[in-house]
Amino acid sequence: MVSRRSFLTAAGATAVGATVLSPLSPFASEASAASAPLPVSLRNNSGNNTVYAYISGTDSSGWPVFVSANGALNRLPNPSSAVTPIADYAIPLGASGSAATKVNLAGFIIGGRVWFSIGQKLKFFVNPGTVPGVVQPALTSSDPNWNTNWTFCEFTFNSANLYANISYVDMVGLPVSMSSTGSSGNQTVSPLPNGALGSIASGLQAQHARDGAPWDRLVVNDSSGGVLRVLAPSHSPVDFGSYWDDYLNRVWSRYSSTQLTVNGQGGIGSYTGTVSGGALVFSGLNTNGVPFTKPSAVDIFGCASGPLYNSGGDARGAIAARLSAALNRSSLLVAGGNNQPDGVSPSQYYTDPVTNHYARLVHQYASIGYAFPYDDVGPTNSAPVDGHIQDGAPTSWTISLGAGSGSGGSGGTGGSGTSAYGTIQAESYASQSGTTTESCSDSGGGQDVGYIANGDWLKFSSLDFGPASPSQFKARLASGAAAGVSGAIKVRLDSATGPQVAEINIANNGGWQSWQTVPANIVASATGVHDVYLVFSGSSSDFVNINWFTFTR
Repeated sequence: MVSRRSFLTAAGATAVGATVLSPLSPFASEASAASAPLPVSLRNNSGNNTVYAYISGTDSSGWPVFVSANGALNRLPNPSSAVTPIADYAIPLGASGSAATKVNLAGFIIGGRVWFSIGQKLKFFVNPGTVPGVVQPALTSSDPNWNTNWTFCEFTFNSANLYANISYVDMVGLPVSMSSTGSSGNQTVSPLPNGALGSIASGLQAQHARDGAPWDRLVVNDSSGGVLRVLAPSHSPVDFGSYWDDYLNRVWSRYSSTQLTVNGQGGIGSYTGTVSGGALVFSGLNTNGVPFTKPSAVDIFGCASGPLYNSGGDARGAIAARLSAALNRSSLLVAGGNNQPDGVSPSQYYTDPVTNHYARLVHQYASIGYAFPYDDVGPTNSAPVDGHIQDGAPTSWTISLGAGSGSGGSGGTGGSGTSAYGTIQAESYASQSGTTTESCSDSGGGQDVGYIANGDWLKFSSLDFGPASPSQFKARLASGAAAGVSGAIKVRLDSATGPQVAEINIANNGGWQSWQTVPANIVASATGVHDVYLVFSGSSSDFVNINWFTFTR
């Protein structure tokens, strides 16, 4: 098995906070029948009505391009000065749930991305060079796109095939799904389930409370307190320091007296070694002068530095990739851990208290998608974990932003509903009585539910609370009610008269678009999967608007 490492390998930044991606070529199919133009459909299922798409990459000559709405590939001019803004190549999408925006991709693109942003456009820049370098949105607070809600998928479209994938190596953000038609039939890649982003964020915050490591710093919130994105620990704004020391000490102690065998796979063969002189020494393996000493947290999360430096397609690179995977999964001390990767099953991954909890949670809530660079390493003939489509002669490609209303998904809690711990948009209700949706000026735009008065209600089907009850209910609310007018939002399970688990009382807070996040304690246990009803009681006059809600542990 040869590691693809996703398309997210950086080729070197040309400006502070910038990421410039190398045009990696994925595995090509044997058929070489792909041809342009390729019909591409861009869908907005996000629940927000202001959404922009971008298509970027390099053309067949390796020159950076952006695709305009008519499908043309626009070669970027080489600027005379550094960090020059790129022309606006945004492709506006229709309102959420509307017909797809069609783009006939006129030519081949290597190392490409399809970007989406909500509420506002993205800012791209270019630096001069023999080949100009594109400065893309980066995962640092100094980046001009930091407060914009954006996401992407990756692709290469050449004469050999269309290859496109979804990856969480860098972050988890807005859900994206894909489908294609062509010589390989109909293919689909499912999105992250509704609410999974919030569940991953809550899980990392809970992990910080348990072990004190800065998992909570990976969660990026918008101005209203909603989760904007979750960063992979390789992009952590703070150093994880000595987090891995205890685990590494235990590993080094064990393999001082026990042999560790690592199968390089892909025809590389197996190497066996033990700890000697403070390093893992594999008999017959040329380490190119870089011994396998104890790595740092940066080395482990990034899988590309220090002793985990990957020298390429040789034996050392193969062994480094498999050690990187074993460390991120903390699988070296479990039963069979002395035989990597074949001796360990996925059920044994992430079971040590010291592990890559970001990767653990990504795989808890997402059925596919890389969570670290060598996440495709596994037992020989194991199922792939990357979410990709590949077609040697594609006839159409559809990329959708958002999981869509009622998309379900277990949320990793063992149930069959949408996670209750994500940000649940009010307008995504399954049914309602007495309310109306309207344009929303809160962060992220979209719609809110308003014109709410006594006796109205909203139903949200199959929310999954998991095995443990939440501790709080939070709602994003606004009210321009007249003096003396107020009301209550009662959270009930399974029917409009079912058990009440929380209540928020609200009166005028400054206006119908003056948004604030209001918490309420949970007063009765809620576990498993339930329909959730927001039942409104109080004045017969309108008293509240609601943008979104969530539950927290």
